[in-house]
Amino acid sequence: MNDKKQNFLVRYFSEFGVLKDCGQNFWLTNFIQFFDGLAYFSMINIFVLFLIKYCGFKDADAAFWVGMYTLFLSLFVFAVGTICDIIGLKRTYLIGFSILITGRLLLGFGTDLGTSLFNMTHENTRFIVMLGIGIMSFGTAFMSPCISTSIRRFTTLRSRPTGFNFYYLFMNIGAILAGLVVIGPLLKIDPVKGLFWIINFGTCCSAIAFIFTRFVDEDFYAVPEEKQQKGQAARRSPLGLILEVARERAFQKLIVFLVLTLGVRLVFTLQFLVMPQYYSRTVGEDFDLGFMNSINPIIIVSGLILIIPIINKYSTVKLMIYGMSISAFSLVLMAIPAEWFFVVPGISTLPQAYFVAITLQIIVFGIGELLFSPRFTEYVARVAPKDKVASYMSLSALPMFIAKPINGVVGGLLVTYFCYDGIAAKMDTGHIGFWDSPEFMWSIYLVIAVISPLAIILTKDSFVSDHPEEDSGSTPAEEDKETTEQA
Repeated sequence: MNDKKQNFLVRYFSEFGVLKDCGQNFWLTNFIQFFDGLAYFSMINIFVLFLIKYCGFKDADAAFWVGMYTLFLSLFVFAVGTICDIIGLKRTYLIGFSILITGRLLLGFGTDLGTSLFNMTHENTRFIVMLGIGIMSFGTAFMSPCISTSIRRFTTLRSRPTGFNFYYLFMNIGAILAGLVVIGPLLKIDPVKGLFWIINFGTCCSAIAFIFTRFVDEDFYAVPEEKQQKGQAARRSPLGLILEVARERAFQKLIVFLVLTLGVRLVFTLQFLVMPQYYSRTVGEDFDLGFMNSINPIIIVSGLILIIPIINKYSTVKLMIYGMSISAFSLVLMAIPAEWFFVVPGISTLPQAYFVAITLQIIVFGIGELLFSPRFTEYVARVAPKDKVASYMSLSALPMFIAKPINGVVGGLLVTYFCYDGIAAKMDTGHIGFWDSPEFMWSIYLVIAVISPLAIILTKDSFVSDHPEEDSGSTPAEEDKETTEQA
């Protein structure tokens, strides 16, 4: 091996070496994230199907309640972040997982308990399921700000970018296993009862994640200077802390930035709001949902392993813009008429054309997500002052809080009108024009998604910074001191 190649490999693997600064608590947090992610992805990818096929919800109602789940989640997140900053990580994890597991049990067993134990009609058991969705969303709201705060607390400034990449890596490993090991095999055994076991498998994963939280040392700070703010935060009230954060210029700029990214971020919700019905109604009921849902996280995991040492050298904002642009462009593959894929050798039927379009869209979208999502989470955490990370992470959900329920309602209506059950037979006979087809539905989402990268490019100098720590109030002296200690 020549010296040039050897030096490249040394530099490549040395980038991962910064994680030695993090210690046990960083890895415990990633195990919590892994099992929580495994529980979440095993549920969210079949959530709509579970409500329709197992709980008896209609298409629009199922999409509405999944949208309400995300709405409640965003609503509850507001208070949770300030609670975490005040009472500490371990207590917040305890409260969050207790509520989350209770909600998941009601969701998973609500239909069966209602009919067998309370002699309720199948239609009325939906109220138990709805209650479970509400409670589960409250518990889920504790996870994101707690885990993001843990990642920042247990990483140094030098290791923080790589730490957040690993956080996203572990999340997507859970997503891969959810698709290939959980969803795929269980649905092949029974396409309806398998949905029941998938939901309850996730409950077991949440219980395992909770056990790991008991070993986290919340008093450990990778940067000791950040610990000085803890006592000050403990004396604040949640409402007072929320108002304090809302008045800060850094937070106000962050909110504007988050609003500008909504177009692309809402596309992520389509994976569980629209995709399951779209897949089965264009390709066929035998569509392998588990495998297809695993393609995206496989791209994320393999991509992060390969390019973590490379992307750490580039501007966070540029990577987010490139990632958003690529992810938005992926919808072009779904928006063009499926017949256009007939020019590809071997493709002669609409289901084959839709399968190719879906696969290509997932691959291209995954490449964009690889660049955008890890940097997005890192950016939000870095903007926050040292003693308000969880508060910033939770309050930053405000734009999605407003947009998610709208997307849930709109997604349900669009599926009902453009991708209803039985549309494949009409398309085969040529009785569906472009303006009534699933492709027109994706054209609508394409226009919404493209707005985000264009808006960020046009307003970059006003609302986005390549050095967000400066906006959060960190002084150059503090950063220099930390860098000197690491050296």
